[in-house]
Order: sequence, then C-alpha cells, then structure tokens
Amino acid sequence: MARHHCGETSRGNIPVARSADIRARLAGHDARRRLPGLTDGAADPARTGAKFAALAAHAHEFPVPPGFCVPADEFADAITVEQAGALRDAFGDLRATVGAFVTETTQRIARIAAEIRLPEPLRALVAVRLADEFTDPASRVFAVRSSGLDEDTQTSSLAGIHATVLGVRGVDGVLAAIEHCWRSYYAAPAVAARLRAGDVRWQPRLAVFVQEQIPAHLAGVAFTDRDEVVVEYVTGLADQMVAGAEVPSRVTLGTAAGSPPDPRLAEVAALARRLRRRCTGDIDVEWAIDGSGLHLIQVRPRTDRPAATHDDAPALDVYRLYVEDPPPNVPLGEVARVYASQVAKRGPVYRLAAECDVPTGRGWLLRFNGLGLHAPATVAALRAALAEGGADRCVLDLADTMRQIVVAKSEVIPRLIELTGVTGRGTRMYSAVVRDFVSGEIGLITRLAGDGLLVEYTDEGLMALNRGTAGAATIVVGDLRQPIEQPGNLVAPADPAASRLVPHLTRLASFTRRMVDRYGDTTLEWVYADGQPYLVDFSVLGGDPVTVVPDSAVVSAGTARGPLLTVDDDEVLRRLSIGPAISLRHSVDLSDHDGLEKIVAAVAASPRPPIVRVRRPYAVLSVLIGSVAGFVFERGSILGHLPILLREAGVPAVTYAGPGLVDGDEVVISDGTVAFGVTRAVVDA
Repeated sequence: MARHHCGETSRGNIPVARSADIRARLAGHDARRRLPGLTDGAADPARTGAKFAALAAHAHEFPVPPGFCVPADEFADAITVEQAGALRDAFGDLRATVGAFVTETTQRIARIAAEIRLPEPLRALVAVRLADEFTDPASRVFAVRSSGLDEDTQTSSLAGIHATVLGVRGVDGVLAAIEHCWRSYYAAPAVAARLRAGDVRWQPRLAVFVQEQIPAHLAGVAFTDRDEVVVEYVTGLADQMVAGAEVPSRVTLGTAAGSPPDPRLAEVAALARRLRRRCTGDIDVEWAIDGSGLHLIQVRPRTDRPAATHDDAPALDVYRLYVEDPPPNVPLGEVARVYASQVAKRGPVYRLAAECDVPTGRGWLLRFNGLGLHAPATVAALRAALAEGGADRCVLDLADTMRQIVVAKSEVIPRLIELTGVTGRGTRMYSAVVRDFVSGEIGLITRLAGDGLLVEYTDEGLMALNRGTAGAATIVVGDLRQPIEQPGNLVAPADPAASRLVPHLTRLASFTRRMVDRYGDTTLEWVYADGQPYLVDFSVLGGDPVTVVPDSAVVSAGTARGPLLTVDDDEVLRRLSIGPAISLRHSVDLSDHDGLEKIVAAVAASPRPPIVRVRRPYAVLSVLIGSVAGFVFERGSILGHLPILLREAGVPAVTYAGPGLVDGDEVVISDGTVAFGVTRAVVDA
C-alpha cells in the first residue's frame, strides 16, 4: 500500500524531497570517499601529497583547521585524451631538448593547461564535500592550497612552486581556486623548477586541499634543532614570508627559562616540541594565531637536503666565468654541476687562448634574488657587466636539465624572473651561468690531419655545423710545414666565406697545434665575427681516424650493404639535434620521443639493418648506431658530432645527392661510392 506524506509531491513511490535527501546522502558518501578530509583517518600521500597527509596524521591531536583534499588522481582524470597527448608531446620535446626551447615549450604547455577544467561530477562532489565538512560554507573564508606529490619529501622540496589561493568564498570561488592550483602545476616557474630537478614527467602529480582560512593576528614558521626552536613570525598571514617576499622577525627559544617578545610565541615553541616528539625527529612547522588561539597549518620533517639560502637585501652578484671564482662557501644549487663542468673544461683553454691572443666569448656566474632582479642599481650593474662581452645574445644555463637557452641580453632579467618565479620582494637566492652567444657570420671547426689542417665551415652557424643540421664546405691545407698559399697546398672553395677565413688560417692552425700538443687529437669550434675567429669550444677525440682528402665523399670509411631506408623527418631531427641533450660524449636516451620513436621503429621493422638515407648528418641519429648498416647523406661534414661517432663505431657513411636511390632496394656503400641495382655510381663530391 502506498504511503503519502503530508506536504510532499510524489514521483512514483518515492517523494521528491526524500529522493533528493537520499541522493544528497549518497553523494556525500561518495564525496568523502573520493575527497578525503583531514579527520577521516590516515591519508595516502601518493594521492594527497605529503603536505596534506602530514596534517591528517596530526589533525586529531593538534589544532588543525578543518578541510578536505582533491587528490592528484582527480586531476589526472580531468585531463582529456587530447590534452594528455598534447602534454606528452610537449614534455617529450622539453626532455629531448634539455630546455633549449624552454620558453617556447612552457608557453605551449600553459596554453594546454588553460583548457583543463573540473568535470561536472567532480564539481558536484566538491560542493557536497563543502556542505558536509563546514557548517554554512557560504559564510566561511577558505584557503585553497596545492599539495604536490613530490613536495616535502626526503629527497625533494619544490617548496612554493605551486599556487595557494587565499580569501576564497563560495562554491564557485573554491572551484575556480582548485583550477588555478591545477594550472599552476603547468606554469613556467613550476615546470622550470621540476626541470632543474631533473623531473620531466608530463602526468600531473598535484593534489589540492581546501581549508578554512585562519584570520591570523600572528603567523609564521618554526623549526626545531633538538631542544631549541627557532620561530620566525610576521603580523597577519605568513604566506608572503614563506614565499620569501617578506622579512620576518626571529627568536630562538630553548628549554631554559626566558621570556619571548610575545608570550604567544612560547605556545608555538611548545607545539613544535610536541610535534618533534611525535615525529621522532626535527620538524618544520607553519602556524597561525587568531582570536581563538594557535593553529597548525603545515608540518614536515627537516631533512638533509640543502636548504634554500636567503638574503634580505637586493642581491645580484656577478663573477667572471673562467677567470674569477666565487667565494668557496657560496652554494650554487642546481647550476653547480654546470658551472663546475664549464670551468673545469674551458677555464684552462680560455686562459691559453688569452696567452696566444686568440679571442673568446665572455661568461659570467650570477647569484641573485628577486629583490636584486627588481632593484635599479643591481639591474644596471648586471647590464653593464653583460655589455662587456660585446655579443647581443647570450646562453643561459640554470641546471643540468635546463641549458643553452639563447636569449637577447636585454631579455636576461625578464627570463630569469620567468623561470625562477621570483617577485620583487623575494629573498631566496638562485644561481645561473650566462655565456656570450657569439653567433657570428660563419661557424667553423678545425682539426689537424697528419701534417695538414682541415677546416669545415657554414654560414648557418656553429651549432648547425656541429649538430649536423647544415651542410659544410671544406678548406684543406695539405702541409702546414710549407707556406699555406704555396700552389697545390691550399684547396678552398671560391666563395665569400672561404675568402674571409683564408687570411686567418695561420692563427687557426697555430692554436689548433697548441691544443693538440696539450690534449692530443682535438677538434676546435669557432665563430667568425667582427673580422676575426673567436674560439668557442673544443672536443678531445679518441679512435677517430681522419685523412685530409680534398673533395672526398667519405664521411666514415668502410663498406656496408642493406635495404635503403629514407628518413625525411627533418624538423624533428633538427630540433632534437640542436638540444644540448646531444653532445659528443654525452647522449641521453631519446627513444621515447614520439618523433624519434617512429624513426627507431622504422629501422627496427627493416628485414636487415638498413642503409639510412637522410639529408644531413643530424647529431641525434647517433641513437641508431648499432641498428643500421650505414648512412648516405645528401650533404654533410666529417668534423661534426655524428661523423666522429660513426668513425669511432666503424659505421660506414658517404655523401651522395644523385638520383636512382629507391627505398627497399639493395644498396652498397664503400669508401665514397654508392652502388644500387645494376648501376654503380661513383660519387662526385
């Protein structure tokens, strides 16, 4: 028998009001399961991040403001298939190029992230969870904080790189703040910070939690050092202080009797000591005090990772690279290895160049904070130092995984601000290596070969020559013991670039000889600018026999046969070859880059190791060594990155731009010749 309830309108056998109540309770149960609260029990840091999980672990015993978490898997589920593919491609490119195109790529990533939205079911769950967790949420003010899965761990800090939104009101405000935190994960400063730390994963690893905001009278941080507690504090909210944008007051409180400047700070010290005993080790605490008392905002273990250094004054220290060392106690952070490798390798050579009156580009080590990058006096001093180098552009190195970012010198400060995320009030110290980018009119490489000199050059620039993205012309001096311009001793193309280089061959040969005497078989990299060659870099070789033969088509000697495979993904190959992940002695695994993966797959699908035909000797093709029989280049060099590695590995290669080559046909290459079908073509270089 149907039951009717006074004042309710029925829909079938379930009244509308009761149906809505059931749906609300069911939704609330689902919301609590998917969006865990601080008092719901232990939280999984793999979903919520260590920041939220630590608060949840202490919420029953300590005064933690109420709140709940939107776990990282909800963020991942919100990304569409199309957005996931675009992010995967962008981060793959970022990894492969090691930050060389970081500005372009981070802008692309930010555009993708701008389209990520909370799905409607998740929006509904957040609304239900707000009502479930807070009485009358419309009257509350919330703090919406990011909780990265890689923040506050034993090996990583990444503190402050993701957004916190304060003063949030209403359901719509909370939803917008969550999306803002999500977008901050893909913002340039956060991507750059992870890149500097060696993390180039595209998948989102960020939870977000919503808490009632404490209207703080006094707030700050406290950290324990055994029985002592150091308390830093400001009036009002502490977020600007934590971000390094506000200078706090500081007091150290021991167990001995003593009165702090504010008696409430003694409560903070007592809280920190209780947490230290609970955590069985030194901890770092964020706290806030309002009219109702003391509240715990964050707690994390103190680890042995290097702490960030701060300077309360505008700092922008400049040290001349190669010739001036910073003080031995100055921490260089993520740029330490880059700085050490630059100085160890190039320092002695650049000093030798100075002795021999060979021009080189300038370089600088920078130590700076946000205050320094925004203060007129320090900015002017940096610009004056950079101007001494003469070049209009320079190369920024911020970490092993963020290198060779080419920018105009006028853009150095804006780019440093963008990639570190510092503000005009920031006190945290950062480091960078800046080097002149002397692009010049001609890029060239020199090498001794027997008693002669080989010079390869291109007007497309040194990087294009070294990384194989440009073809090369060749100047050969047969015997340096004879006058260079003696008839038959000098073979040089009749072009304007060669005519500019020939007058400098004696200097080029002399310094190349000095380098060989000191380091052994060596190639030297130069740029021609302002009427003279500038030394840029060098590589010490081993197992790379090369013979000076004018007009030779031999890139790497030997004979090989196999089915022809044409690779014409020139834009992918060019981009990956320019990135500093590729260098003569250090190549990273790029096989999971989508563009390169297709080439690797095509080689693997060949019935036998193929002869690969490609326009240029792109440096990134070194990943195919061991999988191919040989190479045919339309135009190439013998002193670039790939040809050197091919000779060392014994992989034959030739240059040939003629007709007749068909994919799949059997091809034989042998010391400058290409044979296919029944016709043998003798290559004219």
